[in-house]
Amino acid sequence: MATDAYVAPRVRDAEVTTAFVRDELLRCFESANREFLEILGQPATEAQVREQVHGFVTGVFQQCGASFENPTKQGILTAIEQCRANAEQMMGAPGADVIRHHYSEMMKLVRRLPE
Repeated sequence: MATDAYVAPRVRDAEVTTAFVRDELLRCFESANREFLEILGQPATEAQVREQVHGFVTGVFQQCGASFENPTKQGILTAIEQCRANAEQMMGAPGADVIRHHYSEMMKLVRRLPE
């Protein structure tokens, strides 16, 4: 696991909104993708990673029938599960620890969202 791997921010409950969690999902996936690219030996710039992740995550929200612009807790949960399944399929065993870590960190935030 990279030393700069994503860690869910410590914020007050009032700050944990669906928009905040959606934005953190992007940050989390950027971190995971940097680690995946390192595992695969594929260099990429920060801008490339950010652009790729934004397209991937917004596409997953759309595929799941969830709004990226006006996210809900259920939409975020559905998108995270799909993102995790896609990453597991793409990376297999070499990415398992990265996926497990990032999923765990994101769920810390999702669990704090009001119903």
